[in-house]
Amino acid sequence: MPLDAQTSRKALEAKRKRVQRELAQSQRILKSTTNKKKATLHQLSTLKRVIKQRKELIISLEKEIIATEEEIVRQHEQLILLQKELNKVKVQLNETVKKAYKSRKTGRELAFVFSSKNIKQALRRWKYLRKVSDYRRFQIAELKDQQTKVQNAINALNRIRKEKSALLLSQERERKKLENDEKSKSRLVKKLSKKESSLNSQIKQKQRQMAKLNAAIKAAIKREIEAERRRREREAARRARAKKEGKSTSNRTPEAVKLSSAFERNKGGLPWPVKRGFVSQTFGVHKHPEFRNITLQNNGVDITTNKGESVYSVFNGSVSAILSIPGQGDAVLVNHGDFFTVYSRMKSIQVRKGQKIKTGQKLGSVMTDEEDKSILQFQVWQGQEKQDPQKWLKGR
Repeated sequence: MPLDAQTSRKALEAKRKRVQRELAQSQRILKSTTNKKKATLHQLSTLKRVIKQRKELIISLEKEIIATEEEIVRQHEQLILLQKELNKVKVQLNETVKKAYKSRKTGRELAFVFSSKNIKQALRRWKYLRKVSDYRRFQIAELKDQQTKVQNAINALNRIRKEKSALLLSQERERKKLENDEKSKSRLVKKLSKKESSLNSQIKQKQRQMAKLNAAIKAAIKREIEAERRRREREAARRARAKKEGKSTSNRTPEAVKLSSAFERNKGGLPWPVKRGFVSQTFGVHKHPEFRNITLQNNGVDITTNKGESVYSVFNGSVSAILSIPGQGDAVLVNHGDFFTVYSRMKSIQVRKGQKIKTGQKLGSVMTDEEDKSILQFQVWQGQEKQDPQKWLKGR
């Protein structure tokens, strides 16, 4: 098989396995939210994600099946060429063996040597016969090598055919599951439509809670920036008295400058705050997926994860504040110089205000609400400017 075709098939297989892992993660989360037999918007959004990922998996399987079929054709063509070459080697060897048999039967080989005019000629003729014998051995070895190549090609062809059968079976299973998922979605939408009014009220209540949380985060960041400015002013005044120098206009300490630069250099490469999970709502303003008259403002990203999942700091820094908002659990604000990260909807906080922390250090765990949702709200700020966290985190 050509190298580029092999690489392409491996890439398709890797993509399919990634989609399968993501789908399995979504299914686990969906299963945990349906245990209470209570229809929720979170169930619906997670089920939609499962359906979307299953469709992606079916498409991925289809592409892999096509690539496998192409590989079977190439492998079959290669097998035909190898078999032709094998038959050619067999014919050549057969002719050589026939000639050798006739020569030995009539004693022509010995007569050819003994009819030499002198010893020198006899030696030359003997060497020639040895070369003929060596050539026969070479042909036999070539025949065996060609037979091995043919058998390997047959084995490879059988293996690829089995892989294709497995892919077709997997695709059929996923199509049946997709059909069941679509039916589940229809039933769930009907249940939710019956309580649209109460769901509307719940959404608006969550919006008010988030507004309080965002206001508290913004106020905490403002206090931290002001505290840093005062620290810088005190340091400038101390140096001015000692060295009779003017006050610096910068409002950052050298440590803050270094930390900010290091954080900024890691844009797009920061580790995720949870080991398992997916972004269920992105940064910015969104229309609610079910209630189009409701607009949602997200200052960060929502990461849906498993119940009790640990939360980790994405970079070195210090804890600026620990906030608590009813309905939104606890929030940890971490200072990274000019930058701040926020981890909210948490419980079991394991750090304290003012504590120095390292990249990957555990901050606590994700809160699970009354709907069995385990969603971390993660934010990134530069000063008092909101940032899109997905631009800062590593791709998955």
